[in-house]
Formats: sequence, C-alpha cells, structure tokens
Amino acid sequence: MVKGRAAFFVEPKKPLVIKEVEFPDPSYDEVLLKVRAVGVCHTDLATIDGEFPPPPLMPTVLGHEIAGEVVEVGQGVKGVRPGDRVVLSWLWHTCGKCRYCRRGDEQLCDNLVETGRHVLGGYAEYVLAKASHVLPIPDNVPWEYAPAATDAIATPFKGLRVAGAKEGDVVAVWGVGALGFNAIQVAKAKGCTVIALGRSETKLKKALEVGADRVVNTVKEDPVKRVVELSGGGVDVALQLVPTDIVTYEQAFYSLRKGGKLVLLGYPPGKLCLPVIEWGLAEKWVIASLAFTRYDIAESLRLLAQGKVKPVITVYKGLESIHQALDDLRKGKVLGRPVIVMD
Repeated sequence: MVKGRAAFFVEPKKPLVIKEVEFPDPSYDEVLLKVRAVGVCHTDLATIDGEFPPPPLMPTVLGHEIAGEVVEVGQGVKGVRPGDRVVLSWLWHTCGKCRYCRRGDEQLCDNLVETGRHVLGGYAEYVLAKASHVLPIPDNVPWEYAPAATDAIATPFKGLRVAGAKEGDVVAVWGVGALGFNAIQVAKAKGCTVIALGRSETKLKKALEVGADRVVNTVKEDPVKRVVELSGGGVDVALQLVPTDIVTYEQAFYSLRKGGKLVLLGYPPGKLCLPVIEWGLAEKWVIASLAFTRYDIAESLRLLAQGKVKPVITVYKGLESIHQALDDLRKGKVLGRPVIVMD
C-alpha cells in the first residue's frame, strides 16, 4: 500500500474533503497510477451541487478524466509496465461479454463499472485502474492535455462518428465550451465546415481561434435563420452540447437540411417536442450519443499527437486547487476545461 491524499465527496452541496488515505495494492489485472493530471468535468460539479444523484459508492472520490504514471502492476497484467504514461476514463471496466459490448457499444455495457461512481476516481494522488482499460499516451502529448482525450475530445469525436460526418459536410456546434472547442477541431480535422453557436462573445471569439468558420450569437440573432443562411439551406450535422436549455435542441433540429442529423451530447431536463411530419418528410435523424468507447479515446489521443486538436484548458496546480477549479467552473469563469496538474 502507498499513502497519499484524496479529495472525498462526502455529501451533496458540501465542499470536498481532502485527507490522507492508504491506496491498496493492485489486484489481478489492475494497475496503480500516480495521478499527474485530471480534468474537472461539469458532471462532477453537478453531482457535488446535488443536481445529479449521488454515486452508488459514498463517500467517494470523483474525477474520471485521468492521466497518470503506472507505479505498480498486479498479477496477470500484460502490456503495461511501471513508468508507462496512460489515461483512464469514465470506463473503469466493461465486461466484454454482454450484447452491447459484443456489438462495440461498451459505453452501454450491462456491467459497466464507472470511475468515480462505483470505484474511487482521480481527484487523488493515486488511483487504481484495470490494465485492460488504460490507454497509452503518445510521447509528444503533455500531461495537461492528455485528460481531454478521455472525455472532452472523445465525446464529440464519437458524436461525429455516429453521425457519419465526412469531408465537405457543414457541421453546427451548439454550445461553445470545453467540449465545443474540441468538437470544432475534430470536425475541421475531418474536412468539415463548422458553424459554432453560443451566447458568450469571449467564447465565440475563441471558437474562431480554434477553427470555426463562422459563429452565431444566439442572443443577438435568430439562430435557426442565421444557420440556414450561412449553410445554404441547413447543416448536415448539428452537435448539441448545451446541458441546460431544451429550446436549443429544437432550434438545432430546425437548422438541419434534408437528411441532416441532430446528435444529442448534452442532456438538459425536459422533453423534446418535434414536428413528426417535417421530421419524416425531410428524413431528419435525431441520435443520442452517450459518452465514448476506448476506440474513441485512442483516436482522440492520436489527434492530440498529430496536433490536429489542441484542447482549451485552464491549469490549476496541486490537489488543493480542486476547490478553486470547481468554484470557477460553477461561476462560469473557466475558458475551456479546468485541469488539475499534480505537484
């Protein structure tokens, strides 16, 4: 066992509690990672603030966007050695045997074990992981960028993958934040034209800097009318990343051209009301895309290594900074993804 600190989620609407604990030795097919960097996801903030139900394991350590160094391996581990640089995602373990795993949809695994919900996560100095579910970080990808591949890049990458986005398509990215900035870059890497939509002029300016061809301020303009104008009749793919406003999902639907695809990546509360006749006659698609698979993470790491995606991040130093990172995220002060880089 090794001793180290971890930030525990003890009770909703209460600050995380940092304390020293003993981290167990890895069991069969497990590795122990020294956490080097961990992303702070809005899902964790929503859990802490009581907007999402608490995890089954309580108290727990949240954090599921993890980059770390292997320090110890358990029995049966092959292909992973101490000193390896790896990432660990929300997918702590999937069974590989259920119907969903067999068809390549491991994010829907009947026996999914979630990092930070069923087992302790990465807001800590060490974390246990399944050797089968960590992926190697390319040598030229720095610690602070690597966590983005485990969610903030992988999520929009999968959304574009399931939509079949291809060169020449026009893609609308609804919601410019950490995932939106990455979605723009992934779409550009595929050869798409990108229209980014949001409410913040600062974030829209950043969207242009990372590659968006055009931007639309949804407060100042009619977003449907403007997107249809800019795209010459509607977009091929609309990635919907807004986690709070169901109305924007209906707007994204109306911004599609015939045969266009609306991909749901953010999930606000409420019901989506769409016109069935227009839906059918225009043969529009509405697709829900949950998270990602290890394939999507591996491809996201490849895009990082090739320099095709450069995540927009705000770096915080040391485990103690988790409180500041969460508060800044809560107040909307963070441009991109907060990342805790360990001392």
